[in-house]
Amino acid sequence: MEVIDEYIDIPLQIGYVQRYSRTAMMTGSILIFFTIGSFSLLLLTFVVYKTGIVHKTRDPSGHLKKEQSFTGILIMFSVFILIISFFVLFGVVSFKGKVSFPEKIAYISILMILLVLFDSFFIDLLLIGKIRPGFLKIPETTNMETMKIHVKKTFTLGLVFIIPIIIISTFIVQLILG
Repeated sequence: MEVIDEYIDIPLQIGYVQRYSRTAMMTGSILIFFTIGSFSLLLLTFVVYKTGIVHKTRDPSGHLKKEQSFTGILIMFSVFILIISFFVLFGVVSFKGKVSFPEKIAYISILMILLVLFDSFFIDLLLIGKIRPGFLKIPETTNMETMKIHVKKTFTLGLVFIIPIIIISTFIVQLILG
């Protein structure tokens, strides 16, 4: 099976053009957006723990509250919209040339998987579960054991949110770019 890679010419200066393969361009875009997404997740973690917002949606054991207040629902909905917006921005900025719908889903999925892995292993297990910086005001009930359960749920029940985010983001990018 022959792999065909499309090349994209990018004008650098008058008379000079740099030729990049689409695969190289997408790899670069994924790395850039992974870096932006990772820092954004760290910042979001600092904000929700430092301000106590996390306690509006979670009980002392770290599980989502069975009955959410309006504020808790608004916070979760806002985060959902921000996440979709991030992946749409990635698609709009990164997809140059002819990128098929399945390729768009694949590239958005790769970025999503990388960010979920970063969130689960670096932020949840290492930062919150093990290092536990004092300035974050992490409750004693949120420990390595509860974070292991949280990570396990991310890779099982979390798919209920992850897959729709990928699909919705890809459809929006498809609508914008055609």
